Amino acid sequence: MEESKDLVRKTGIDALDNVSWGTHFSAFYQNKEDLIEILVPYFKTGLENNEFCMWVTSEPLSKKEAENAIRKAVPNFHEYLKRGQIEILPHSEWYLKDGTFDPQAVLKGWSNRLDRALARGYAGMRVTGNTMWLEKRLWRSFADYEHEINESIHRYRMLVLCTYCLDKCGPLEIIDVVNNHQLVLVKQEGKWALTKNAERMRAEQRAMKYQEQLRSLASELALIEEREKRRIAKDLQDCISQTLVISKIKLDALRHCACGKELKDALAEICNHLGQTVEQTRSLAFDLSSPILHELGFEAGVANWLSAEIEKKHGIRTEFEDDGQPKPLSDDISLLLFRDVRELLNNILEHADAHEVKISIRKVGRQICVSVEDDGVGFDPVEVAARAAEFGLFGIRQRLDCLGGHLEIESKPGHGCKVTMKAPLKHDGT
Repeated sequence: MEESKDLVRKTGIDALDNVSWGTHFSAFYQNKEDLIEILVPYFKTGLENNEFCMWVTSEPLSKKEAENAIRKAVPNFHEYLKRGQIEILPHSEWYLKDGTFDPQAVLKGWSNRLDRALARGYAGMRVTGNTMWLEKRLWRSFADYEHEINESIHRYRMLVLCTYCLDKCGPLEIIDVVNNHQLVLVKQEGKWALTKNAERMRAEQRAMKYQEQLRSLASELALIEEREKRRIAKDLQDCISQTLVISKIKLDALRHCACGKELKDALAEICNHLGQTVEQTRSLAFDLSSPILHELGFEAGVANWLSAEIEKKHGIRTEFEDDGQPKPLSDDISLLLFRDVRELLNNILEHADAHEVKISIRKVGRQICVSVEDDGVGFDPVEVAARAAEFGLFGIRQRLDCLGGHLEIESKPGHGCKVTMKAPLKHDGT
C-alpha cells in the first residue's frame, strides 16, 4: 500500500511548493496585482485538492474583484461556489463584526468552519486574511492573535496565509510578522521569495515524517487485522467446521446402528449439539471474513452482507445498487473498504433507528464510490465531528486518507444520513 501523502499539501505558490497541515505563513505585498498573483493559485490548488477555502478580503482587493480573479483562473468555478467549497467575505463580516475586533470570536469562527468542512468530507481548510483594515491601535491585539494561531495551528488540518501591505508596516511590525509566522514570502525583483527559520523547518519536517509514519502504521495494522481475520475464518471453515461435520455424519451412522433407546437418544442429542456447533462455527467464520468477498468480489460481498446481516437478521429493509461497471480493486483496498462498510452498517444498527438502508456502488473516474444511506434519526455533522472516534468515523477517514481516498458525510437531525467513501481503483495493467 502506498505511503499516505495526505499530510503534505500543495500550496500552488511556486516559491513555497509543498507544506504540511498546520502551516501558518505570511506574504508582504505592495499592490492589488501582488495579491491576485499569489492568492489565486493558492485557492485554485485548494479547490482542486478537496479543501474548503475561505478568502477574507480587504483593500486594495474587494470581494467582487477577488471572485472575478479566481473565476477566470478556475474552470467551473461556479460549481465550487454553488456547493459551498469556497467562501469569499469582506473583512467587515469576519474580523470586525459590529465594528469590533474580538480575537477569541475570530479564532472560534475558524475552528467552527474547520469542523464543518471536515464533517462535509473535505480534506481540511485553507484560508487567507488581508490586514489592510488593521489600524495602529489594534496592532498589538492582532499580533497576540497571530501568535496564538502560530502556537496552536499544528493541531489542525488548516493552512493559513496572512497578507500584509509592506508600505503599511514599519520595522517593528515586520519583526512581529516574521516572529508570528512559520514562513514569510516577499517579492524580490519581481519574484516571490521565501524566508524560513532553519530550526523550525527541521522540526516541522521531523513532525511531518513522524505523523505520516503513525498514520501509515495505523492503516497497516488495520490491514493486518483483516488478513488475520480472513486466515482464522478460513481455518474455521476448512478445518474445524469440516471435522465437526464428519464427526456428526459418523455419529449419525452409529446412532442408526445402535441398540437401545437410551443410547440412540444420547447419540441424537450429541448430533444435535454438533449440528448447532457447525452452524455457529460457520456463522463465526462469516462474521470474521465474508467468503463471498474473496470468491466473488467486493460488490457481491457487500450485497450479501447487506441482505444477510441487515435485512434477514434485523428486519430492516435494504436496497443495493451497482452501476455494473468493472471496478478493479487491490486486495488491500477491498478488505479495508469492506471493513468500513460493515462498520457503517453497525453504526446504523446501534444509533440510527432506521427502517431502510441503501448501499450504492459506482465508478467515478478512477475511483470507486460507495454510499451507505439510511432513513434514521440523522445527526448534526459538526457535533459528530468532535466525537468522530466514538462512531468509528475517525478511523474510517484515516484509513481512506491512507488509501488516497476520502470520506463525505451528509446528514441533519431527523433526515437520515448518507456517508460516501471514495478510494482509488487499480491502474490498468496492475
